[in-house]
Amino acid sequence: MTDRATKDGERGSAIDTPVRALDMVRERLPSLDARTARALDDGWASYAYMIDEVWAFRFPRSDSSEAQYRKERVFLPRLAPRLSVAVPHIEHVGTLPDGRTFIGHRAIQGEGLTRSAVDNMAEEDCAPVAAQIAGFLRAIHEFPTAEARELGAYEDDRREDFVALTERARRLVLPDLPESEREAFTRLFDGFLHDDANFNPPRVVTHGDLGGRHILMNPRRRVEGVIDFGKVCVGYRDRDFHPLLSSLGESFTRRILGAYSHPDPDRVIAAGCFYGAVDGVDALLRGLDEGVDWKIRDGRNGMANALRVTASVRRE
Repeated sequence: MTDRATKDGERGSAIDTPVRALDMVRERLPSLDARTARALDDGWASYAYMIDEVWAFRFPRSDSSEAQYRKERVFLPRLAPRLSVAVPHIEHVGTLPDGRTFIGHRAIQGEGLTRSAVDNMAEEDCAPVAAQIAGFLRAIHEFPTAEARELGAYEDDRREDFVALTERARRLVLPDLPESEREAFTRLFDGFLHDDANFNPPRVVTHGDLGGRHILMNPRRRVEGVIDFGKVCVGYRDRDFHPLLSSLGESFTRRILGAYSHPDPDRVIAAGCFYGAVDGVDALLRGLDEGVDWKIRDGRNGMANALRVTASVRRE
């Protein structure tokens, strides 16, 4: 998402350029003696910048950022000892003039994992990388849910919330879709929501946004670290596989599921299609509620992509 205009409902004080980010770090954290700033990929919640090619800083893009930043500050120190890959260690917290905070950590060096990289990965690299991702997921899924709730992880993926979202989508989204997409939406959502088995697994701590861009690879073609824990929540473990499915493809996702020793990969793939569509619908509805065009576009594209993936998945 590269549209940085504040006209889309963001506050006029948004730190939406590298110059503003550098000025704010210099003003609020003078001990860093910051010299340079460049933009990193934006997310829904934050503007992100590299400061002096050492520090990764995030500035709030919406009011929801504050809760996400706090959750990362308290959750990651508890999670890190359980992992074999690096995660952000928040070292700097500053306060903006409007009272919101921004955060910085020493950058984890690496490039996001892409579908192209996966497709061109040699077997001697593919299997270890899938095992690393599976190991990360097992570790976070085994984190005590009670402790996570105390640290600010919210409850997500509740059936009643999905039903309410679906009903809103039927009223506000489906009438504008082509007939083929309306039919695909109905099959996917009705099939998932009416299957009790999708809501029987135990609830675990999930990363919530484990797409390829958040899996950082080192030059040795191994996972160096995982970033962006603002969506950590307590939900169903299968939710964590859907960003992998959409960003890295079904074949590699099945390899991760195999390394994870998941008992029902087919159900996970089907669930991934549903969760991807849910995220798209949720984004689209938020955009409609807020009158934010880029959120509407992102949501529409995400939903359409999930419906396309649904049509293409295989059963093994």
